[in-house]
Order: sequence, then structure tokens, then C-alpha cells
Amino acid sequence: MPLIRFLTVQLGASPEVARKSVHVMMGLLCAAFPWIFDGPVPVWVLAAMATVPLTVLRLVPKWKAGIGAALHGVGRPSYGEVLFAPSVALVFQLAAGRALLHVIPIGILTIADAAGALAGTKWGKRRYGCGDGWKTIEGSLVFLVAAFFCVSMPLIILGGYYWLNATWIALILAILAMMAEGLADRGFDNLIIPLGAFFVLNRMLPLDHAALLARSIALIAMLTLVLGTSKWSTLNGGALLGAALLGYGCAILADFRFALPLIAVFVCHIITTRKNRLLGVFDHRLDAILAHAISCLPWVILVERGIISHQSGLAGVSFAIASLLGIMDMATKWWLHDRPSTLAHSMTKGWVLGALPGLVWLWPEMSELLVPFLIALIGSACVILIFRKVRPQVYHHPTRLWLIKGITALLSSIPALLIKS
Repeated sequence: MPLIRFLTVQLGASPEVARKSVHVMMGLLCAAFPWIFDGPVPVWVLAAMATVPLTVLRLVPKWKAGIGAALHGVGRPSYGEVLFAPSVALVFQLAAGRALLHVIPIGILTIADAAGALAGTKWGKRRYGCGDGWKTIEGSLVFLVAAFFCVSMPLIILGGYYWLNATWIALILAILAMMAEGLADRGFDNLIIPLGAFFVLNRMLPLDHAALLARSIALIAMLTLVLGTSKWSTLNGGALLGAALLGYGCAILADFRFALPLIAVFVCHIITTRKNRLLGVFDHRLDAILAHAISCLPWVILVERGIISHQSGLAGVSFAIASLLGIMDMATKWWLHDRPSTLAHSMTKGWVLGALPGLVWLWPEMSELLVPFLIALIGSACVILIFRKVRPQVYHHPTRLWLIKGITALLSSIPALLIKS
């Protein structure tokens, strides 16, 4: 850090260049770990030896402005340097000696992240909202290209993969990593990118060409739907990427049917926004997507882990989205000072538009679905009425408001566990 600080001062480089220089040097060193260490213990020791001083460095103002200037000179809050080393150690342990599963995530984190950040700083003109700050389209595109080569080259050179399979894997992983980087702020991409890249890569490496092609088409279709309608959406850029990532994640972890209720909610959002001319009135951030993730992802994960059946999981997602869309309908009517949305209207919108795209696939199991459906219907009505009473008290706390929406919607979907098939 003192060396990089000295060189950047002498060359007149920006604080972002200094920060990313440290980032790249650390990352390239860490990428060599599979050829240096036989087990994870030394890597965790190194991670502790790096993280503890970096934590002290950010807590002592004199040191932060001195030796730590190479990391903290950018003038924005970030915990990236504290999260970096533990993330590397965790990926190394999960990879269990499989070099590709370590090198590729660390390569994306190191090379692509630095390239995107520097390109965005130097050439970025078109910005989009991300958390409390901004990122640029130009920076994200450079990240995408760099990430593609960080995946494809190791797969071909180190792994001996056929170039076409390597291309599809690299395209999927690069797009997903770009989306994750675009919605993460305050340095949390140092945790999200390597771990997410590891799990996606681990899942894709055994797939054949046809399966990879299908996943590529699904991802591009999801991204096109969300970004193509962005001009009519009140979601900021980070939230739009989060929406696409959530829909694709549900489709891939379970199957495409699990994304249909989420797509239905997004379409309803676009129609409502255009109809009521809400563009520029709201600035919905990532916490809006967090509510949908809370209500849906537990069901998807239970299905992916084999703990519950696909039927039970799909019913759970459908029940949760029905309640969530009903709550959102009631909240929108309240905000517009329109005539209050009746319970019947919110319930109809939630269950017909939100739940039906998922439940229609369960028609053969309708006899077994009837009792859970009726219980969930009653639960949905209860959570909508409860939220109507609670909303005025938490109206000025948007994140808390969305968390309550997601949690209550998830709770109302619990009757889906009664489905045994």
C-alpha cells in the first residue's frame, strides 16, 4: 500500500486507480493459492492476517489518511477491503482443491471488477442508481467483457473445455456477475461476486451444450424483458438488475414455472406505473426486490435442496406472490389517495394475476391443493388487512416497509407445506 500510494502520487493517478491497483495485486496473488496450499487452514490464517490490520486501518483516522490512503482515498463508504480476504478464503475452501472453481471467481472479482470501475470512472456518462450511489452503463459493459474472458480463457486453457461450451458458460456467468456487481454497493460486491460465481460455475460445469444454450436464452430473455421495459418502471437500475437476477435464479434453481408469478408481478408493476403516470414520482430501490426475494427464495431453495416437492414449492411461491401483490395493490391505492382499494379488489388482483400463472400448472393435483389453497386464501386476506393497519406507522421507513411485506407474504404461504405429492 505505501508503494502504490507513492507511485500514484508521483504519476498523478486518481484515488480509484490506487484502490484498484491494490485490489488487482491482492487478487492475482490469491488466484495462485490452489498451486501453493494443500488445505484451507493457511489461507484462513492469511485472511485473518490481512483483515485484522485492514480493519484497524479504517478505524484509526491518522493511519486511514496515511498508509491507508491507497484504499480510502475515493471518498465513498466501502467495506470492500475488509470483505475481500474472507471471501477469497471461503471460495478456496468451497473449491476443495478444484483450481477452476477458485481461479475463475477470483479472476472476475479481481480483473473484471477493477476494469469496470476504472472504465466507469474515466468514460462513464450514462448512470443508473445503485443503493445510495451510482454506477455507469459503460463501466458495467467493460465489466461484462472482462468477466467473459476471465471465465472462458481458464476453461479452455486450464480445464480443456470445448470452446463452444466454454463460451456459453462464460456468457452466462459474465452476465450474472455484471448484474450482481450492478446491484451491489459499499464494497459488498467483494463478497457477492466470488461466492455467486462459485455456485453458478459449480452448477454449470457438468451441463451439456443444449442445457447451457437453454440457460443462455432464458437469461437473455429475462434481462431483455426487464431492461426493455425500464423506461416505464419506477425501479432504479440496481433494482431492475436485481429483478432480472431473482427471476432467473428462481427459474434455474427450480424450474421456469417458479419465475412466472414474479414475471406477472413485474408486468402488473409496469401497467400500474404507466396507467397512473408514476414515473418520476417513486424511486424504488433494491429493497423492493428484497421483499419478493424474501417471499419466494425460501421455497425455491427448499425445492433445490430436495427437502420439499416441486408441487409444494410452486404452490408456496404462488401463494406468497398472491399476498404480496394484494398488499402492493392496497398500498398503491392508499398512496394515490384514490378511492380505497377494497379487500375483494386486492385479493382478486393478487390471486388471479399473481398466483394463477403458477397454480395453473398444479391442476392435476387440484384435489390435494384445495385445503391448502383455502387456508392460504384466508391467510392472504388477514395479512392484507393487518398491513392496512400497520402501514401508516412505518410509511417513512421504506426498507422496513418492504421487509414487512416480504415476511408477511411468506408467512401467508406456509399452508403449501400441507401438499405432500
